[in-house]
Amino acid sequence: MGNSAACLFKNNKLLYAIEEERLSRIKNDSSFPKLAIKKILKEEGISITDINIVYVYWQPWRLFTRFIAVTKKLFYPSQLKNILIKSFSTFFYNNKNQKQNGSSWIDLFFLKKFINKNFGNWNGKIKYVDHHLSHILYSASINNFKNSLILSYDGGGEEFSTVLAVNKNYRLANIKKIRWPNSLGHYYSFFTGFLGFQMLEGEYKMMGLAPYGKPRYEKIILEKILKILPDGNYEFNHNLCSYHNALENNFDKEFIKIFGKPRLNNNIITKKHMDIASSVQSVFEKVQLHMLIWAKKQYPKINNLVIAGGCGLNVSANGFILRKKLFKKISIPPAPHDAGCSIGSVLYRFYSLGNFALNFSKIKNISNPYLGFRYTDKDVLEIINKKKFSIPKKIKNKKLFYYFLSKSLARGKIIAWFQGKDEFGPRALGARSFLADPRNVKIKNSINLKIKQREKFRPFAPSILNTKVNAYFDINQKSPYMNIVANVIRNKMASIPSVVHRGTSRVHSVSKALNKKYYNLLNFFFLQTKVPILLNTSFNIQEPIVSSPLDAINTFMKSKVDYLVIEDYVFDSKWRNKNMKLHDL
Repeated sequence: MGNSAACLFKNNKLLYAIEEERLSRIKNDSSFPKLAIKKILKEEGISITDINIVYVYWQPWRLFTRFIAVTKKLFYPSQLKNILIKSFSTFFYNNKNQKQNGSSWIDLFFLKKFINKNFGNWNGKIKYVDHHLSHILYSASINNFKNSLILSYDGGGEEFSTVLAVNKNYRLANIKKIRWPNSLGHYYSFFTGFLGFQMLEGEYKMMGLAPYGKPRYEKIILEKILKILPDGNYEFNHNLCSYHNALENNFDKEFIKIFGKPRLNNNIITKKHMDIASSVQSVFEKVQLHMLIWAKKQYPKINNLVIAGGCGLNVSANGFILRKKLFKKISIPPAPHDAGCSIGSVLYRFYSLGNFALNFSKIKNISNPYLGFRYTDKDVLEIINKKKFSIPKKIKNKKLFYYFLSKSLARGKIIAWFQGKDEFGPRALGARSFLADPRNVKIKNSINLKIKQREKFRPFAPSILNTKVNAYFDINQKSPYMNIVANVIRNKMASIPSVVHRGTSRVHSVSKALNKKYYNLLNFFFLQTKVPILLNTSFNIQEPIVSSPLDAINTFMKSKVDYLVIEDYVFDSKWRNKNMKLHDL
């Protein structure tokens, strides 16, 4: 089920969307979203009997084609036992979280029984929607272009890993499908594992490492591993680069002859590893560009591109395409990965009822990324009283609130910022964020090593007032969901060193309409420093992004962050030290 998530629509309005991992606290949780569903029902004050239709973003009976594709390798006797076990395992259980929580692909066949068991008696309807169509519908809805080309690509859907489609006058037509296991997602994940990062989690680490290297292995990758074929096609050598074997840290002897031994997780990262990462990223971008050039030739007058699927999280490749100026505007949703399909599968209802017209203008709240749960002062105080903590300071005066926090940031303090509803998707968009001063050259290493506890090469994103984007970044469009890497304007690099990564930044443009409170904080910081930017990284430490005040206090307690701000409450390091002895969260 990929990154498991649930959402709720009512009267053509999207009310909630939340990933299971935010509630289970299991990173990349792909088990059935029981907690997400229960929480949404509770927040809305309804029961499962009030739900008319449940939409699922897979058609599980078609997954047998993937099972058959994997077992084709049975003709290689040396791999017989391994492949047979993995084929059955990956079909029935997508990962260990599903296995532990008792939900698998098989449960999708008997979903009504599964719902009744977990939520009570329910007699509604179930609709299974094609996986890539779910990706496409969600991604297309964000900007609702009348005309666009659409690229949906990930590890793999039921049968296909890549789908190129065209939207002409709100009419959708597929123009190319590339069958799994030819998969750009699996190509990228395979090398992620080879470089010692966790597959399906560490891909962004490899992407962050790539700019430090040179693409010295690009030629051999294009010759032996990922071939560019005519008419926008590609071929992934999955025999040499077995994705399923890589999950077990098992790599082909011929592959090792070319690239050397795999890096173990604790090994030092060498220049060679950087060069491999750089080469993998470069080839990924070349193949993506190859597909899009072909598609653009078929429809030269279409200037909008929609990117969908898990590979849409490759922000460097998104920026690469934008810089090529094939398209005037690129649209990527806040959750292009499988979690976003929870929304896309429901949008199938509106798509089919509209005689398959790709027009979502009547759907409300669809482009809003803040779709989780809002917590009140009462919720915060309940936790504090339950744990017998002292009550933190509350700043009721709004101007004083923003002035104090912006002044603290300008003095080098780090703030854990918890406001409003959770963001939907993997990016911290100013609702659950660690914030700092981007002018402070030392603060990047401090956050990486002392707070986030991660590799020092990892970059941080800039949140910027949407009216100031062009003054700092070479980008001709807004980037409200932090999904595009852009070049930093040269004479601005020195002024914001902590959010510049080898000359680029993953831009997050902040509008007052989407996030008023975060916009106001940025604006106060700008008035004090003349810099309209804050360093923004996700509010978590080796865990999913925090969701509840309890999560936030728990993470703050084990961090070295200076302030935790939950709505108008300000927790400082003195509060933490005073209450540390009582900390049993």
